[in-house]
Amino acid sequence: MNRPNVLIIGGGISGLSTAWWLARCGIGVEIWEAGERPGGKIRTTREQGYLTERAAGLLVNHRPEIDRLVLESGLEAGKSVQPDNLNRYVLRQGQLVRVPMEAPALMTSNLWSWQTKVRLMSEMLIPRGGHESETVAEFITRRFGREVLETTIEPFIAGTLASDVDQASAQAVLPRLTELERRFGSITMGMLVRRFIRRHRVNCAETFSFRNGMSELVDTLGTAPGVKLRSGLKVVSISREGSSWRVVADSTEGRHIMCTPQLVLSIPADNASEVLRETSGELASLVGGIDYAPLAVLHLGFQRNQIRQQLDGTGFLVPRQEGIGFNGNIWMSGLFPERAPEGHALLSTYLGGTRHPGQLDQDDMTMMENVLSGLSPLMGIRGLPDYVRIDRHPKGLPLYHGDYPARIEQIRHCLEKLPGLHINANYIDGVSVRERIFQSMRTANKVSKQIDGRENAQRRRVSAGHPVVPSSQATGI
Repeated sequence: MNRPNVLIIGGGISGLSTAWWLARCGIGVEIWEAGERPGGKIRTTREQGYLTERAAGLLVNHRPEIDRLVLESGLEAGKSVQPDNLNRYVLRQGQLVRVPMEAPALMTSNLWSWQTKVRLMSEMLIPRGGHESETVAEFITRRFGREVLETTIEPFIAGTLASDVDQASAQAVLPRLTELERRFGSITMGMLVRRFIRRHRVNCAETFSFRNGMSELVDTLGTAPGVKLRSGLKVVSISREGSSWRVVADSTEGRHIMCTPQLVLSIPADNASEVLRETSGELASLVGGIDYAPLAVLHLGFQRNQIRQQLDGTGFLVPRQEGIGFNGNIWMSGLFPERAPEGHALLSTYLGGTRHPGQLDQDDMTMMENVLSGLSPLMGIRGLPDYVRIDRHPKGLPLYHGDYPARIEQIRHCLEKLPGLHINANYIDGVSVRERIFQSMRTANKVSKQIDGRENAQRRRVSAGHPVVPSSQATGI
């Protein structure tokens, strides 16, 4: 029986996307997933008429590669696109204030002082600066001032990435903004140039989910033609054996062993560190040094007439100086249809992160009461919800803190010495679903080139009179 050319450890969005891209290239691929279902933290729940997301609830896309995957995988028909006219709010001195998205609105907004508005409009005059290990706080303060950092960027970093602006690497967390400064000398100038270029492109940026939630994405990728997914296999070790990688996993059915020329690790950093120790102590230490922030998502369903606030936006983020015990609140029923029963609203609140890591230790009732004590006066909520669901993630999101870029460069240097071994997970090159799909494509391209190089080398050996066993037949034990 022929074995696949590539084995992927981990059936989250990174592993599934890598497998999909490889299968599109005609490369045999198998996924070993420790859990009973694929998708990692991505999971949609439908109960009592509410549709909730355990983790990622949408996909913010500006990359044509993601458009291609959605189209070619058959997901296009099930897309649910967020209206582009929704407001974005931030909490400011106890009030929900709209975040201006265009220059004219910026000048009339009461979100910032006139001094900050002048600073924003004159950003093009500020020279390049900074350093490789510059934090988000240092970068934003240098380019736009402290008020912009505290009112908009800090809540964005805390609310969407669970990170601390005083520790997060600007280069890693805000790669598009730091690249604009590097290339154009100014973020404003770079955005103007990019906007002009985008007018000539076919694809446009959009935010979307799927009719049946984000589980539709992972379910489709996991059942794609050419992808073999095996659940319930926990990898316990990997080691080099000749020109292949020997992988050992345990399941309820016993021990499983496979040898493969190409191995992709798409598992959390601590799990990857554990299985890498036999192969490279240095790589295991580097990967194991990546920390995670705990996260919880509290979903609350209300009758629409219980909420005085007009739900005309995506929700709101909370700056840390506001002293509210959660990081942000998303108005999910306003983003996509069929997220709540008719006449009801679904509000999803995000807690924990580096701000409040101990919040996950609260019991369900305490967590709900604490959130309602802050949420109810802000949104004019009367009474109790008719639906409550809490999803806890002790290791929610990896933190790109400290000298993160240098750590990643060291990881890549170690991998260069280990041919056929690849790491593609959300602790490298972005945590969003968009970036996971994009980085998976890049990983698949790298794997494909290595397979082509190996097969070409084998053909050269055959032509020189040295018969070899095809790689697709040399991978099973």
